[in-house]
Amino acid sequence: MASKAARKAIYLQKLRNHLKDNNKHLVIVSADNLCVNQIQAIRQGLRPHSSVVMGKNSFMRRSLEIHAPSAGKPAFVGAVPHINGKVGLILTDCDPEEVSESVAGYKLQPLVCSSMDIGMCSLWQWLLGFHMSLLSK
Repeated sequence: MASKAARKAIYLQKLRNHLKDNNKHLVIVSADNLCVNQIQAIRQGLRPHSSVVMGKNSFMRRSLEIHAPSAGKPAFVGAVPHINGKVGLILTDCDPEEVSESVAGYKLQPLVCSSMDIGMCSLWQWLLGFHMSLLSK
């Protein structure tokens, strides 16, 4: 197993290679409540003309700030403030509208919570309601 620094260097090199490819557009997509199989299906559907990059936000930001100007794409640096939450980057040479329509065309089911998550949520709601009733007395 590679060390943490080696894994980070490999990821940054991979993202740098994606930036150096002939990709003209960058699309930021939200990946909240999606399971791995749905993200994989989107990747496979976009693979001929686009590449989907997922990863840690700090790595994506740092790589865009460092490598986008040297790759001849200084406009990509403007996307750095918008990389928040669970997002992915789609680097493509197609029309961004066409790419976002093709991603929206997938039948995406939200990630279903387990029964334990639902039980804990209802427990917290009950405790909060009980606490609020005590405060109102």
